[in-house]
Amino acid sequence: MLVLDKAIIKRYWPAEDKDENDQIIHQVILQVEAELDDSKQVSELFRSMVRGLVRASVMDNLTGEEYELPAVTVKPFAIKQKKVKIGKGDENDTIKTEYVGLTLVCRPKEDDSAAMLADLYRYFNIDVRLTFDEFKSSGSKKQIDD
Repeated sequence: MLVLDKAIIKRYWPAEDKDENDQIIHQVILQVEAELDDSKQVSELFRSMVRGLVRASVMDNLTGEEYELPAVTVKPFAIKQKKVKIGKGDENDTIKTEYVGLTLVCRPKEDDSAAMLADLYRYFNIDVRLTFDEFKSSGSKKQIDD
């Protein structure tokens, strides 16, 4: 499980893709910037990207409202640095912080992209907590009764 405490959804938009049978698959793409605390977060992000599908949730840091994204694919990402000023006037310091630019692709429930876009608007361009967890399909495990 990976938690990115300081993340911001910068952009998001609907998209379409086709499967092997040429049927249209509706998607929502999110561009997120998240501050990184340590190298363990980078390695867990890489694992999430390699896994293929992960579960993700977005939580508003102020209200505690949470929105769960269904199956999410983490696209290849870039780690960058930006300068942040701390303090005001003559007593300000400039430090460098590391952040990751993520592109997340997810498929809306019941192919309702419009509802998903409306739900995500509450979390747009504000500080959110982004959580990644293993994807567990509901039909992937069968119980065997003896």
